[in-house]
Order: sequence, then structure tokens, then C-alpha cells
Amino acid sequence: MLSLHIISLVLLGLGWVKDILHIDISVHYIIDLNLFSEKRSVLGMLKRLWDDRSYWPFLLIFLFGIIVPLVKSGVIFYLILGKNPDLKWQRFVSAISKWAMADVFTISIFVAFLGANAMESTSATLQSGFYFFSGYVILSGIVAMLCGKLLSPRDAT
Repeated sequence: MLSLHIISLVLLGLGWVKDILHIDISVHYIIDLNLFSEKRSVLGMLKRLWDDRSYWPFLLIFLFGIIVPLVKSGVIFYLILGKNPDLKWQRFVSAISKWAMADVFTISIFVAFLGANAMESTSATLQSGFYFFSGYVILSGIVAMLCGKLLSPRDAT
């Protein structure tokens, strides 16, 4: 389980730094004209929001996309490596998992991808960061579930 958790963290880190979505807006009349081309990673998006003084979306993405997953990860390390971890921390992981929002973020990127591809002059491609982030969401959920199952027998004794 420890190795799965470490792999999930590597995927999370790659999901933060790799581009997640590439959107192109082009006009094709007499000549082909590219009006807009944008690639963004999560950290790139945070930097852009900060530079644009869009502090509220910055705070939400930073808190629920970076801080909460890191706190959750620290507690999971404690649950996996601790000799007698307190079960209140397992309940904490369950509760904080609902607030991590990485899964919601992943789905919203996918919805943006579908929406951009639905417009005639716009094309969108999912980038590697999306897949890394999605991998984190899946593995992190599995690790949290395994932590619950692993600690349940300890509670019964």
C-alpha cells in the first residue's frame, strides 16, 4: 500500500507541473489564422490567477487542489507507517477526501475539453498532466479505501 501511495504522489506532482489542456481557436476563411493557443498546467494556472489578481479562484484551487491533497497524504503516511495509528485519523482521511476536489478538478477539465471541441473554430486536446492527475485521483481513492480496510480489524480487537 505504501508503494501505491508514493506512486499516487508522483502522479499528483506530475499532474501539477505538466500541461493539462491545450486549446486552439482558429479561423479558416481565405487564410488560416490562429487566434488563440493556450496550454496550462495547474501550477501555471495558479501563477496566472495570482498575476491577474484573481485571488478567490487562486485560493480555491490552491487550497483544494494542493494543500488538502498534501495534508491527506501526510495523514495517510501516518496511518500506513504508524505502529498504532489512532482511528480518528482514518475518519479524518475519509472526511478530507470529500474536500480534496482533485476528482472534481479532473472532471471539470474533461468537461472544458468536451465543450471546446463542440465549437466549430475551437479544438482542445487533453495533455499528459490530465492523465497524471486522473491517475492520482484513482490511486489516491484506492489507497484511502485500503487504509480504511486495513485499520478496521485493529478497531475490532
